[in-house]
Amino acid sequence: MPKAVYCLLTIVAMISLNSCKEHKTRDPLEVYKLWSGNNKVPDGVHLIHGYYWQSAHWSKEYIMYLELKAPLAWRNEFVEQNNLVLLEDTSLIPDPDIPEWFKTSKKFKLYVPKGFNEGSAYYEDTVTGTMFLHEVQL
Repeated sequence: MPKAVYCLLTIVAMISLNSCKEHKTRDPLEVYKLWSGNNKVPDGVHLIHGYYWQSAHWSKEYIMYLELKAPLAWRNEFVEQNNLVLLEDTSLIPDPDIPEWFKTSKKFKLYVPKGFNEGSAYYEDTVTGTMFLHEVQL
């Protein structure tokens, strides 16, 4: 076998094996980085709790929970950029794997993505600036 073909097959195998690794973390900063793709948390945003799971599949299936506090401008921009709509029913979406710290109440506004949604929900306390983010991509 020619050396170039051997090298190409080795590279493809390494990429394939490396991308088939499950990611799981409870570190809020790492959760934010994996979810957002940004290495820097925006000014004024304080990460409190987090949980992130990503499948070993190449399709990047993931489940994310994040509790944070953010200024009003950031929260408004988040809702707009993610094309979220406000729901009247603020009850918690049932999930058997929900972290114990993911506690919302009736005082939270509940947003969901407009259109197709696999179970993602974004809760906002407009008084304290706390947000609970739950995002699902399966």
